[in-house]
Amino acid sequence: MKKFIHNTIQSQKVFYRYFRKKGLKRFLKENVLESTGSNETKAKSIALGVFIGLSPFWGLHSFLAVTLSVYFKLNKLLTFMSAQVTFPPLIPLIIFLSMMVGAPFVSNTTSLENQSFDFEFIKNNLTQYIIGSFILSVGCAVILGFLSYFILERFNPQSKNDVKKT
Repeated sequence: MKKFIHNTIQSQKVFYRYFRKKGLKRFLKENVLESTGSNETKAKSIALGVFIGLSPFWGLHSFLAVTLSVYFKLNKLLTFMSAQVTFPPLIPLIIFLSMMVGAPFVSNTTSLENQSFDFEFIKNNLTQYIIGSFILSVGCAVILGFLSYFILERFNPQSKNDVKKT
């Protein structure tokens, strides 16, 4: 188990080094706009990555992103990139939003004010977190999938070339 966790952390480090080396503008141009595949495939890849990244499968995000992108024949790099939404500064925000979204669907909701987040709190509110996490991940995946599709349709030079050919 320790080796698996170590490999997951290493995969995130490799991605961040690759991203820093290229820079945001060059990274987006080369790996998103000029990558092969239709805009629909790219948007589905981003949506799948966001869904996996916000889901409660902590420690399995990288593995699931690559495995499911191969299974669904999507862009592996875009799926992996968008699954990395759970970097350490955002994890408390993601957990808090998952708890808030899951609260209406659980009978015994808990106020998050003046709570100590210890093992007992997690054990008592695990159902609320899991339900909220899945709802949050589906909602964000749908929104970001459509948003990325419309942005790609607007800025993708490949679709402009297709219009000129016809």
